Amino acid sequence: MMVLKILLSLLQFFTLFTTTFTSSEEATALLKWKSTFKNQNNSLLASWKPSSHACNDWYGVTCINGRVNTLNITNASVSATLYDFLFSSLPFLEYLNLIMNNFSGTIPPEIGNLTNIVYLDMNSDQISGTIPSQIGSLVKLQILRIFQKHLNGPIPGEIGQLRSLTKLSLGANSLNGSIPPSLENLNNLFYLFLYENQLSGSVPEEIGYLRSLTELDLSTNFLNGSIPPSLGNLNNLSLLSLYENHLDGSIPPEIGDLTNAKVFYAFSNELFDPIPAEIGKMKSLQNLSLKTNNLFGLIPKTKGNLTEFKLLDLYANQLSGTIPSELGKQKKLNDLFLSVTPRISG
Repeated sequence: MMVLKILLSLLQFFTLFTTTFTSSEEATALLKWKSTFKNQNNSLLASWKPSSHACNDWYGVTCINGRVNTLNITNASVSATLYDFLFSSLPFLEYLNLIMNNFSGTIPPEIGNLTNIVYLDMNSDQISGTIPSQIGSLVKLQILRIFQKHLNGPIPGEIGQLRSLTKLSLGANSLNGSIPPSLENLNNLFYLFLYENQLSGSVPEEIGYLRSLTELDLSTNFLNGSIPPSLGNLNNLSLLSLYENHLDGSIPPEIGDLTNAKVFYAFSNELFDPIPAEIGKMKSLQNLSLKTNNLFGLIPKTKGNLTEFKLLDLYANQLSGTIPSELGKQKKLNDLFLSVTPRISG
């Protein structure tokens, strides 16, 4: 019995020693990174000093069992790069939030060492360069937000390895190339935002396999080809935004299966053929804009079934015939734009 107590005491001692040692190592890594900041007189990070305890006293640092778990320095006026961030020294980091600062330079490939990271947000900094392929090592990552930056190059196919992702936001960059089909592996994805880039090629059919998606925004790119019918599988979708691309062909009738969609924007493309009557099945639809395309034929009477309509914008197409009287029954319809559409009569 006495031997057991001694062993337990030794175990507690070594556990405490190890925890203290590793916390010290993590603190040293953060202090080294801080020493490279351009603004050393940062008041918010004044608490980062060797004489204080990182887990208890440092701004933006949270620990679990003595290990750094969260680093949140949002809007801390930091001016620095990530080159001296010792990713390998923070193996238990799960939350990294660097938004609203002045980070510059590229994303180092060493970011792949954050194998326990769950949340990564680098929004509104001056990060540039390409997304390193090592991002695919962050297999526990659930939220990835790197938008409104200066990223360029292709979206690495390795992002398809991040099967825990629920939100992928890479909008408002200068990413180019095609959308990788490997995104089909992201079965837990709720939000996919790739808007305002320079992406080209077709919309991958595989996106239609992401049945958990609730918001899909691919607007303002250089995407071409037709709208894949597989998007009709996304019956949890509330937002579908495809505007300002070079999409052509017809609107697939399967789009009518998006019965939970509230917003469908496909304006400023090169779509043609009649508007499918199946749009009338989108019972939750509130905003529909198909303006500035080459759509022709009649306005489907089935639009009268859409009782939640607030905005309908079809101008600058080649529609003909009469305006369906059913639209006059839309009590919530505030905005109706048909005025510059040729050959519409009332």
